[in-house]
Amino acid sequence: MRGQDFLLYTDGIIIVRMIEMKVRKQIWIALIVTSGVVVVAMLFVDVIPPPSRTAGAMHMCKRRVLRYTAEHGKLPSSLQETQPIEGYNSSIKDAWGVLLDYSVDTNGVVRFVSLGKDRKPGGTGKNMDIIGTFPSRQPDGSWSKEFVEWSQDPLEPFRKEKPNQ
Repeated sequence: MRGQDFLLYTDGIIIVRMIEMKVRKQIWIALIVTSGVVVVAMLFVDVIPPPSRTAGAMHMCKRRVLRYTAEHGKLPSSLQETQPIEGYNSSIKDAWGVLLDYSVDTNGVVRFVSLGKDRKPGGTGKNMDIIGTFPSRQPDGSWSKEFVEWSQDPLEPFRKEKPNQ
């Protein structure tokens, strides 16, 4: 290599290194901007409150129970006997991951209960018990349809609750 060639080669390495540093800087800037956009976007994401998620699970359990009755001609002995409804979140657990309590009284009224976040009877706010009941049969004795109205709406207490609780 002649002296002039070496100088050009060295200048080439310096230029390549400068380009690499510029690209690295651009990548870091892109990562920082992307992270900022993600953080700002997260501020606008709605979070479904646990009582609403639990009431949603109860609604799907009501549908599962009534589909079971239509198919088998009797109420299931447990929620585990029912089949999930495809395309929906068909959980049989409350928002805190605990299996919903399922019972049927002597009149055929089905009752779902979640004891809330604290897992104790009573309470307020997130610790409030969530209870939903519905008739398994119509007045004429036929099985209720899966969209039968609640006798006791699981969300009703939360509609009456004050916002600061």
